Amino acid sequence: MHVPGGGLVRDLVFGANDGLVAAFAVISGVHGADQSSKVILIAGMAELIGGMIAMGLGAYLSVKSALEYFHGERAREEYEVEHYPERERHEVYEIYAQKGFEPPILDQVVEHICADKKRWVSIMMREELNLIGEEHLSPVKSALATGFAYAFGAAMPVMPYAFSTNVTGDYQISIGLTIGVLFFVGAAKTVVTATKWWRSGLEAMLIGALAAGATYGIGAWVGSL
Repeated sequence: MHVPGGGLVRDLVFGANDGLVAAFAVISGVHGADQSSKVILIAGMAELIGGMIAMGLGAYLSVKSALEYFHGERAREEYEVEHYPERERHEVYEIYAQKGFEPPILDQVVEHICADKKRWVSIMMREELNLIGEEHLSPVKSALATGFAYAFGAAMPVMPYAFSTNVTGDYQISIGLTIGVLFFVGAAKTVVTATKWWRSGLEAMLIGALAAGATYGIGAWVGSL
């Protein structure tokens, strides 16, 4: 089953996952250094805002580059179809021959494809270059989806520190909240990865725990100096 708007779903899921892991790692590191709730909150908010902007801009540039590449390759294919039709027709012939088509059906397929230049170019883009659906991508939508999803994910481990000054209690709540949401987001990845939801959820939890454990240890070490 294919997911409508799969690109945006991917941006939302992976943006939220990255935000959760990064913010939880930062908070764990600062907590390990034995800092106050206020310091931890400031560090978490700084990471949230900086990460949201960086991830959003990164998504924008990535999709923009993909679109530019797609349109550049399409322009090249259009030029070749216009100026070297026999060579391009032969390429279509070879592509469908490799798929198992044989004359006279093969000749009819090639004739049908090449009868419409727009269809011809689209077939070459898909079959020769494996470029499918890139023309529907939106850099702005991808940037907004990734940025806001990152902010949502990063807000989860930060929130407890905004409502309390009990450092130990806040961190325990942050751990529970982060682990729960990490499992949910990891399981949600199966919408675009087609893996087992429980395995993906546990994997996301493990990655988050490893990142937090590493930064907590570093923070504790630095704080003891």
